[in-house]
Amino acid sequence: MARVSKIKIDKDLESEMFTQFWNSLTKINNSTKTSEFFSDLLSETEKLMLAKRFTTAVLISRGKTATEIHKSIHISYTTITSVSSWVKNAKNETGKLLTKISKEKNWEDLSDKIDELLDTIPPRRHSDWKEEYKKKNERTNQRLIRKSLR
Repeated sequence: MARVSKIKIDKDLESEMFTQFWNSLTKINNSTKTSEFFSDLLSETEKLMLAKRFTTAVLISRGKTATEIHKSIHISYTTITSVSSWVKNAKNETGKLLTKISKEKNWEDLSDKIDELLDTIPPRRHSDWKEEYKKKNERTNQRLIRKSLR
């Protein structure tokens, strides 16, 4: 986990640092450069953490449940709850961006992969396995239809 010094810095300096950081990010104009920049800046753990949190936000926007997210990308329920709260209370532009991103084809493909992964997990104890099997087949058919329409 990343650690930040407990010693506070001047608020004006902190504000200027953030301004320069965000302005610098706007100058990165393609995904390859962005990837290279963050690969140099962040550790592998930090990159994975950010990717999982962002994926969680998009999956929440797509209507996935906490259990589905937890089982598919192995993220804690605590993190899912905090990301869900962030999505729920996001600024208007952030909400619009998440909605727009979640409708893109590559996120649909990822969502289908997650659904396929979830379908490999056996039903819970004391559940109606026959009913679960029917639901699984219905989800599989829906995925096939979506893929054929793309």
